[in-house]
Amino acid sequence: MPRDELAEVLWGEDLPATWEKALRVLMTKLRALLEECGLDGARALTSAFGCYQLTLPPDTWIDVDAAANAVDGAEAALASDELDEACAQAATAAELARRSFLPGEEGPWVEEQRRGLHDMLVRALECVRDASFAAGVSGDALRYAAEITELEPFRESSYRALMQAHVAAGNPAEALRVYERCRRFLADELGAFPSPETEAVYRQTLHDPPVRSESVPREDGPRDGLPPPGDAGSPRQGRRRRIAVSGALLAAVAAIAAGLAFTSGDNGVKLLPSSLVRLNPKTLEPTKVVEIGPRADGVMVSARYLWVTHGILRYGSGGHTNRYGARNSGDRKLERINPSTGEVTPVAGGLAPCGMTPDPSGDPWVANCYASGEGDIVRVDAKTLNFGTHYPVPNSQGFVRGMTYGGGSLWVSPAFNGEPTGDGYYELSRLRLNPLTGELLPPRQVRLERKPGGLAWSERQGGNLWITGSRSSVSRVHVASGAQRHIDGVGEAPSAVLVHGDQVWVGDWLHATVTHFSAVKFDTPHRIRLRVEHFPSGVTSLAAGAGYIWATVPDDHALWRIDPTSGQTKRIPLTYYPWGVSVGAGGIWVTLRAHDGPPNPES
Repeated sequence: MPRDELAEVLWGEDLPATWEKALRVLMTKLRALLEECGLDGARALTSAFGCYQLTLPPDTWIDVDAAANAVDGAEAALASDELDEACAQAATAAELARRSFLPGEEGPWVEEQRRGLHDMLVRALECVRDASFAAGVSGDALRYAAEITELEPFRESSYRALMQAHVAAGNPAEALRVYERCRRFLADELGAFPSPETEAVYRQTLHDPPVRSESVPREDGPRDGLPPPGDAGSPRQGRRRRIAVSGALLAAVAAIAAGLAFTSGDNGVKLLPSSLVRLNPKTLEPTKVVEIGPRADGVMVSARYLWVTHGILRYGSGGHTNRYGARNSGDRKLERINPSTGEVTPVAGGLAPCGMTPDPSGDPWVANCYASGEGDIVRVDAKTLNFGTHYPVPNSQGFVRGMTYGGGSLWVSPAFNGEPTGDGYYELSRLRLNPLTGELLPPRQVRLERKPGGLAWSERQGGNLWITGSRSSVSRVHVASGAQRHIDGVGEAPSAVLVHGDQVWVGDWLHATVTHFSAVKFDTPHRIRLRVEHFPSGVTSLAAGAGYIWATVPDDHALWRIDPTSGQTKRIPLTYYPWGVSVGAGGIWVTLRAHDGPPNPES
């Protein structure tokens, strides 16, 4: 970039008299910053012919570029009816585009970049909204359609899409309320009336009986909203059916050739012991089953793939406390699963996973634990499965540890049986992610007053880390100030934790209960008791998505669905022992085990 253009970006048209000297000083500081990030500043930032040139390493990951590529890929996948791919790419783009661009800075160039990210976010949300419509996931379609109307209140197509989402969910009265809100907004702000397209959707909603549908047709042209459902016998519908049948046949042939036990389809899907199953979030019926190893536990949706850990936990034997104390299962491994084809790829290289979490690029970070010796964390390339640098972390003599990403850092709790330091504190590892190189900066230790376990991140109030641990409590660490606060009375053995909206949700390892409380007001915890059919039972994992909270209860042979607004629960029997749950890639994914006790020859 020419120096004078760069100066205009920094200072506008009224350049200071010594702008050339000031610019050189800034470039010197920038080179020093690049040196701190592990680069050769003199080579990375050069000056010649009145210009400055920034040259970064070939494998540099830039979040804005990644978001643009992801939204383009999502729209292309949606046009090809690759719904899982479209949802995954759009979710990645939306996550990146939500970030605040240079907070605290102002100026024309900064505002231009922010507008570009805003437009990118809307495109991503429209894509995942339309893909959710087509997949019949009305809860997701409603949520994203509502968010778009908040971001773009003058865009009528957003109101039409939200109306149709309510109709597809069987709530025509809510659709009429959306129309009335649109009508009043346009009248108050512009003195205008809704367009004929919006009026048409309104009239159809008013006169036609509501019909629950598994999918809502998408328009052929540019996606500026959703048209009324078309003729099911149209040439396009016939073409889509032929494409779907051909795609399903190719997937089946590929699965058989690969020797996979992979079943798909909304009807006639049989659950298998030792498998990964996908449930339709609307009908709660299994739609895909992938046969995997006998000790699967954690499952995570990230970077268009499913990641499944094996052998982290099992129940012990004996009394209530011993049986439900976490036990090292051994034989740990990590597998990557393609949700579209069911292809299972082991991640080789000697990993012994005891925790995992994705970073914004979608690549998983894996913590390795050992019965003895030191453990580490390592980044796995989602596509190639190559490893990055292994980073040692302290307190690794165990078999499970919490991990999460937030605030530009990876947070890693000590191993399950980690001991406090000499002064009685516990140490949590914070490893900052270098935005230029993707590598980790040297770890810092955060001193905790109580023993940590599961971790969850919240962007509220400048960034908070929520931690389950001992003493029947959950702790909050305010990252900016370091202040710690404890919420007591959260079950007997709080383990799984997640943040959904303004609520913190916690599962109890010893009992079939899920507790929630405000992440902002610190109100009294509210306990939801799951009316299980088998006792004793405990919650092993939680997930949020499709409008609900999901909890696995292995000994109840069931996945539980919780309405976060009303607290109403529904038991979903799964025959076998569900251990892990994650939401994304077209549904609710659950790992099933044939047995939940100590390893035996039959398992």
